[in-house]
Order: sequence, then C-alpha cells, then structure tokens
Amino acid sequence: MRVQAISWDKSTVEDPGIRELLTTLSEEYPIHEGGAGLKLSAGLSGNGLRVSRKSGRAEVTGGSVSLVARGVGMLLSGLVAENGEVTEQTSFKRVGLMLDCCRNAVLKTGYLKEWLRRSSLMGYNQMMLYTKDTYQLPGEECFGYLRGRYTAEELKEVDAYAARLGIEMVGCVQALGHLEPALKWPRYNAIRDTDAELLTTEEKSYQLVNKILDFYGTVYRSRRIHLGMDETHGLGRGRYMDINGYRRPFDIYIDHLNRVVGECSKRGLIPIIWSDMFFRMGSKRMDYYDKDAVTPQDVIDKIPPEVQLTYWDYYHKDVEFYREWIQRHRHLGQVPVMASGIWTWPVFWYNHKRTVETVRPCVEACAREGVEEIFFTMWGDDGGYCDWSSALAGACYAAEKVFNPASEPEESTLEKKFAAICGGDFNAHVAASGLTVMGEADSISAPALLWDDPLLGIYYKEQEVNFGPDFWQRIKDHYAHIERELQKHPRGRAGNIRLAAGMAGLLKAKISAKLSVDRAYKTRRKEDMAEAKELAAKVVKALQTFEKHYRKQWYERNKTFGYEVMQIRFAGQAARWKELILRLSELEDGEISSILELEEKTAEPAGVHNSYRFIATASVYL
Repeated sequence: MRVQAISWDKSTVEDPGIRELLTTLSEEYPIHEGGAGLKLSAGLSGNGLRVSRKSGRAEVTGGSVSLVARGVGMLLSGLVAENGEVTEQTSFKRVGLMLDCCRNAVLKTGYLKEWLRRSSLMGYNQMMLYTKDTYQLPGEECFGYLRGRYTAEELKEVDAYAARLGIEMVGCVQALGHLEPALKWPRYNAIRDTDAELLTTEEKSYQLVNKILDFYGTVYRSRRIHLGMDETHGLGRGRYMDINGYRRPFDIYIDHLNRVVGECSKRGLIPIIWSDMFFRMGSKRMDYYDKDAVTPQDVIDKIPPEVQLTYWDYYHKDVEFYREWIQRHRHLGQVPVMASGIWTWPVFWYNHKRTVETVRPCVEACAREGVEEIFFTMWGDDGGYCDWSSALAGACYAAEKVFNPASEPEESTLEKKFAAICGGDFNAHVAASGLTVMGEADSISAPALLWDDPLLGIYYKEQEVNFGPDFWQRIKDHYAHIERELQKHPRGRAGNIRLAAGMAGLLKAKISAKLSVDRAYKTRRKEDMAEAKELAAKVVKALQTFEKHYRKQWYERNKTFGYEVMQIRFAGQAARWKELILRLSELEDGEISSILELEEKTAEPAGVHNSYRFIATASVYL
C-alpha cells in the first residue's frame, strides 16, 4: 500500500507541540516540513477529533496532541476521502498500552520508540513498561542483576521521546509481590516473606520501596505510578507468620498499602494498583472473579482515596460480567481504571481471536459504565518470546474499538491503518495467529508443542487423550495450511511473517517425526525405523535454522540478557531429538528392548500446564 505523503509549514501548524509531533513522526513516515504531499493544517481545539480533506489540503483539529496524531494516522492511511470529513468523540480520557519488559525480553530503547510512534498514530496517549526488577536502583546491585535492567538515562530518553508524541510514560512496578526475580538473591533474605512477597514488618522492605518511588519519580515526568501489588497469594504465610504469628491477610495488605501510598504522597506521586487482592482475599478459592467473594466493610473503609484501582480482565467474553465487576469496584469506592489484554502470552505470535473475544465486550462495558481510563496489557509469561510486533495488529484493533465502542471496526479500516502505520498485512497477521488456537475443538499451543520433549511427549500424549488418536494428523494439516498461506506474504515491517511461516513449518516437521516414531516403535520394521530417524534429523536441522533467524530478531529488538534461556531451550530440544535417534538405533540393533518413555501413558488427562517447565520434563529439577 502506498502511504499518503504529508507536508506542513509553520504558518499552518502553529502549535509547538504539534510541530514536535510531526517532526518526530517524520523519522519513519513521509511527513515533511515543506515539499510535496497533502498540505496539512493542524491545531488544538475542543475535546474530540475532526479530520477533513479538500483540494489537496487536509485539516486536523483535536483536543490534544495525541488526538491530532490519530488524525494524522487517518490521513497517512488514506481513510479520509477527498471532500470528506471524519469526526470522533470518545469518552475515554486515557488510552494506553503496557509492554512486559521483565520476563527475559527487555525491549531496546530504539524498538520502544518504534512502538511509541506507531501507537501515537493509532491514538494512544499512555504507555507503561512493566518492570518487576529490570531497572537500575542506586545502591541495589542485585536488583535486576544480569537481567538487562534499564538505566535512568534510558528511561528518561524514552520518556522525552514519548512526550514529543503526546504519550505519557507511567511507571509500572511491584511494591509488594511478584518480586521473586530480586528476592531470590540471598542479599534480600531479610525482606523476604515468601519467594515473591516482601516482609511488611521489616523496615528494610520500605527502604527498598522508597528507592523504587524515588527512581520512577525522577525518570518520568508523569506523577502517576502503577505499584502492582497483585496476586500476593502467600502474603503473611511465610516468614511473616514465623515471626508474628497469623494475621488476617486483608489487614497486612491494607496496612502496607496505606504506608506506601503515604510515601507516594510525600513525593507528589499518584499511586495505582491492581485490584484483584480485594476480591481474592474475600474468596474461599482465592479467585478474583468469584461472585461469592466478600470484601469486608472495615477493609473498604481503609482503602486510601488517593489510590486508583485497576480492574484487570483478559478472559471474559460477556459484556454483563464486565459491567458487574465495574459496579463491584464502585462498591469499593471508585470507578476503576480498566486493563484488558492484547494476547501475547504464552505464544510466539499474538493471538488475534482471543484478543477480539475479550477486548470487544470489555470496551463496550466500559463505555456503558462510564470508565474513563483503559489500557491494554501485553504480558510475556513463560519467557517473553512472542513476536511483539505481531501484537501491533491487536493494538490497531483495540484502538479502533476504543474510539468507536458502539460499532465493530471495519476490516478495510484495519487493513489500511495497519499497512500505513505498521507496514504490515493485517490479514496475514490474523492468519499467523492460528499458530496457537485456544478453547476450540482442536486447541493447540505452538510453544507447548515446540517445547514438548520428543521422548517423554507430555503435551503430545495429553492432546491425544483430550482430542483422540487422529488429533495430531489434523494439527499437522493445520500447520501445513498456515505455512502455505504465510509463504505468500513478504516479511513486512510489523510481525515477522517469514519467521511465523518458519514456526509453522517447524511444528509440522515435529508432528510428522513424532507420528513416524510412533509407527516405527509399533511395527519395528527397518524401513519405518529409517524414516523415523530421517524425519527426526530433519527436526534437528529445522530447529537450528529457526533458532538462527529467531536469534537475529531477538537481538534487533531486545537486550541480549534473557536470550540464554531461549538458547538453552532450543539446544535442549535438539539434544533430545538426537537422543531419540540414538535410542531408536539402539532398539534396532538389539542393545535395548524398549523405550520406556514412549510406552508410559495416562488414560485420563493429567491436566498439563502449557509452559516450558511443565512441558519439557516431569522431573523435579530443571
């Protein structure tokens, strides 16, 4: 698709913030001061967005720089017809994205700037980088040690760049739980309650929290900070209980929250937290979405009014459920910030279907309930190995839904915007998302299949029990179809379509080899054994080829730290396939009479979790 060129000059763009926006966007897009192109006039006005075009000229007026950026995105995409006008008015004041930068993949600043440019043209005005410990705290050598942590200078650079695009960078950290990457070091023994939670009766815990607040209060110009504090399931049940005895977790939590909020107030920071623990601790199942959960009134009374609660929900597909949970947050004293999800976990490629199924009802419910702030999370569970740029397709969809919640985004709009803003084929990205299929008759997880041990076959056997003996042949055909479809498309400048095709081919090869091994082990015929070993050797070669290209992509986008995990996984897979070939040869030569791993199976589903440590081995240590 040809992207519409745009030119402007100081007489038609007087606002310095918009000038800075256009200059920054020109790093990637055909937007120039002077020269050929659609002549642009732009300014700040009202609180909505208006874009018009006539006689080779275009006018964009918006209530903020970010809205003007969205209007420019419409022009680049060719979505405003000659003599046409487009107006938008959204009830959402903040529309954000959150990128997980602490589960091995720590995104480089240059790659973050690309995300900022593209998200600004979609209309986003907020960005969070989720950093459990991946930032450099003064005086804390082991905090983020060997994890690719950001320096203060890097985050200041990103913040300044975002501001030029009308985007607010908001710190996104953890101030109670989910601190296991740091707490694993013996240096932090004194402040550890459990493996993941801080010991709230230890003063040194608050010294660390204060350093976190000081750090983010300095690197970002925004005074808002997301403190996390979610999923603190073991709070008060580790060393806390050994030292202090049992205390109601609600009380431990609310006391800690009030103290941290007090520290925020001293620094002029506005705290935000995830809301789940106010529901989980009132549930007998520790379930966030338990309709029988009860939050005691004495706890509600102690929730500090300064803190914003974030209702996070990436799972429900029913508008009414979201509406009910928003209303339950009102019972806690406020309209929540909403966090939906662009599904990047645990997958190699963004899951479009699951994203649409959950984002659509979430946004519609928020619009009806008067929620004014929403952001879309992109998590990196199981190793941060997703092609993050593939998720730009989800960001494009979510933005269109937010700005027009009463209607579903038109496919042609998504195709044109994605092509112009991200340089990718939207339909190809949707096709590639079929690498992982959730909640259907033939559900399949690409990472689980990739990490599955060829001898143990934990996932392979589980899926056979769940879906029948013909399941893997159907999935092999599924991946063959995806591979053929994706090979028709160029790599593009968004998600790496060629690498996605390579993944489909690798998984197809792995299934072919496993089916052949099953047959050879059953028949023990020489020709079947030869075929099984040949196909297994092809898997080793395919793994090595895929890893070579995947490594290149990782180093282009992420810091080098964390890739050691991927190399260990890929190399481990290759080694296990070589082991399988060796065992087949030993069986054929009569050195062994059986391969016990292939024989052991379960008649009922074991309930396998689709992540590496549950798939790669059934043993205790990894």
